[in-house]
Parts: sequence; C-alpha cells; structure tokens
Amino acid sequence: MATVYVQVGQCGNQIGQQLWTQVLPLKDTNEGMPFFNTNEKLRSVHVDSEPKVLRRLGLALKKKNLEEGNLIAGKRGRGTNWALGYHGVTRAEGCMLLDQTVEAVRREVEQCDCFSGMVVMHSLSGGTGSGLGAHIIENLKDHFPIPYLMSVAVAPHAGGESPLQHYNCLLCLSWVQQYTDAVLLFNNDDVLYQLQHQQNSSKAQISIPEMNQYISNCLAGLFLPTDSITPPPGIPLGMEPWELLRSVCPMPATKFAQVSHHMGSRLGWDAIAAHSIQMYKKQHSHRDRALSAVVVARGDGKDDFRRYKPGVERKIRAGCNCVDWNPFPVDFWTDKNSLAGYAEKKSLTLCTNNSGVTGYLEHVLTKARQKYSAKAFLHWYWKHGCTDQDFTKAFDTVEKIVEDYREAVR
Repeated sequence: MATVYVQVGQCGNQIGQQLWTQVLPLKDTNEGMPFFNTNEKLRSVHVDSEPKVLRRLGLALKKKNLEEGNLIAGKRGRGTNWALGYHGVTRAEGCMLLDQTVEAVRREVEQCDCFSGMVVMHSLSGGTGSGLGAHIIENLKDHFPIPYLMSVAVAPHAGGESPLQHYNCLLCLSWVQQYTDAVLLFNNDDVLYQLQHQQNSSKAQISIPEMNQYISNCLAGLFLPTDSITPPPGIPLGMEPWELLRSVCPMPATKFAQVSHHMGSRLGWDAIAAHSIQMYKKQHSHRDRALSAVVVARGDGKDDFRRYKPGVERKIRAGCNCVDWNPFPVDFWTDKNSLAGYAEKKSLTLCTNNSGVTGYLEHVLTKARQKYSAKAFLHWYWKHGCTDQDFTKAFDTVEKIVEDYREAVR
C-alpha cells in the first residue's frame, strides 16, 4: 500500500525535511520500508519555485537518499500570491513545473508494488504552497483519479503574515476541498500554543524549526507503521495514511482533520491522555463536536496500553464531545516502538475531525470578504490570470464546508 509524498514550497519542504530526518534512521528496518523505493531512496517529490530551499534540503538529507529527478525547482518565487503561484510567472514556466512534478510522481508510482495514494504537504498562505500547491493537487487528481489524495496544509498566524494571506487561504481551501479526499489542517497559532504550554513557557520565543518539528512529530505519529495495522508476518504495508482517512474523514463534505501530539517518558497513559484532552479543551469551544477520532499510542513496549484503553476512550469521548450518531467515534492504534529520536518515550497522537475547524474557516471568509468588497489588492490577482469567478466559487465552496459541518453536528 505504497504512498508517494509531494512537498511544495518552503513550508512543505521544511516540514518534509523534518519528517524524513525521523524516517531515515529506519531505512534498513521493516518499519522504514513503506517510505523507500526500489532504489533505496525516499519515495518523495520536492517542488519549489526557486532552488535555495531544495539545496538546503539536499544537504540536510544527503543526496544519496533522494532521487535527483525528484528535486524540481523554478527560477523565481511566487510573491505570496495565489494567482502567480497557480498560473506561473509565464505559462511556459508554470506548465514546466507541473509537468515535471507529474512525471516525477509517475516514476515513483511505477516503482510501487501496490500504489494507494499521494500526500501533498504545503502552506495555505504562500504563493508557491497555496497557488502552485493547488494546481499540483488539481493535476495529480486529473492524472491519478482513483488513488487517494491527502493534503497536509499549514494555515498562517491569524495576526497576519501577508496582506494577501486571506485571499490565498480562501482560494487554496476551495481547491483542496474539491480535489482531495482528506485534509490534515495545522494552524500556526494552535501549534505555537501547544509548544508554549508543553515547554511551560520556559522559553521566551518558539522558533520556526521547533514548530516544524512539532508538525513533523504529528505526521510521524500518524504515518509511521503501527503494530495494530501491520499484518501478522510483521512486514508493514504503509496503510496508515489511508486507514486514517477511512476512520476520520469518510464523508467527502467534512474532510478536515486536526492533529495534536503529546509525549512523556515518566507519565502513564492516563496522564498523557488527560493532558491531551486538557489542551484540546483549551483550544476548542464547548459547542465544538468531534465526528470521529484516531488515537495512536507509541512506545507501548510493555504492551500495557490495552489496560488503560477503556479509561482513555472515556476521556477522549467526553473531552472531544463526540457526536451521538457515530456509535464508534474513536479508533485506537498502538506500536511498541517510540518515535525515532525519542527513545523510551511514550506518545499519544490525537487526530480528530471536529466542527472547531469552522471557526478558522469563518475567520478566513470574513477577512477575505471584507477585502473583496473593498476591492483591496485584487489587481494583483487579475494581473496574473485570476477572475471574479474564481473568487465567487471559492466563497461558495468554503461557505458550504461550514454549513456541512454545522449540519453534521446537529
């Protein structure tokens, strides 16, 4: 059940770099098998509109672990503009990056014994991550309509990183809703909040690499093989991303999932679960309800999680305010191994599909509509090929997501 990972833009490649740093120590083990192709190189494609991020990635991961043809770079950035990212500086350059990306993915797919789908990592606000990322997602769905397609999307700080960020987020959210089967949404404000509280505010500032590392830990917690899903011979098939999709995002209308990750060397499973739920409650309203959830417990070397599972499940059901219509809202996976780099540490990764996402979506809608009504900054989008129809469709699509979540939790 092989997966091809596609990293787009600075954000997507930096998060991917952190994830592969955790995967590379597993290269010669069964646990690492799903992430490497027949040439013993990472089954990943790296795309950016300029080469500097990919050069750093190549140095960090060592080029012997990467397919040279899977490092795809343009010659000019995308100016934090969705339209420039989607359409390209010139049509020729935009088409070249798209064609090279699809061809690189095709080469990886042809090496898979059982191809299941693709995971695309990107930001919602950057010109490359949001615009080029949206176009790549659209093209991949067009060329590979049957396999699964998952987006790992990072939302910007609400305080603002760019005056165009709300337009970019609106348009990109519309595209991922149309063309992907699931979206793992990470909000920079939520990630920062988690890190500040996990470190007990002992540090004055949290760095971007630390935030990327946290997101990487969340992804590793979900995507690395687990004992629960690995078949009896002990050879992992890499089914975790797609079992996650089936468990958490089975309905096309409500496909946005959020992830948190907590670990501790001396804490018991009850304590880690209680801390996870405490943080969840602080970041969600009492009116928010979870449609479904997956809990991944790693570091279960003594096989004692099963004893704590009933209590942990009660905490998750109550703390996440699970909907009544789902009789089995929480799924559990376990693995005896800790995450690479965190020896002997227990960890819980909590992935929920909950109505709390509507708060962020409504924020994007409000800010984007205010600017759109005032016709602010729109000339930058018209200049690079966007039309009124793109915005109208995007507003309608994101509003429909909010309506569908409200309907699902009634």
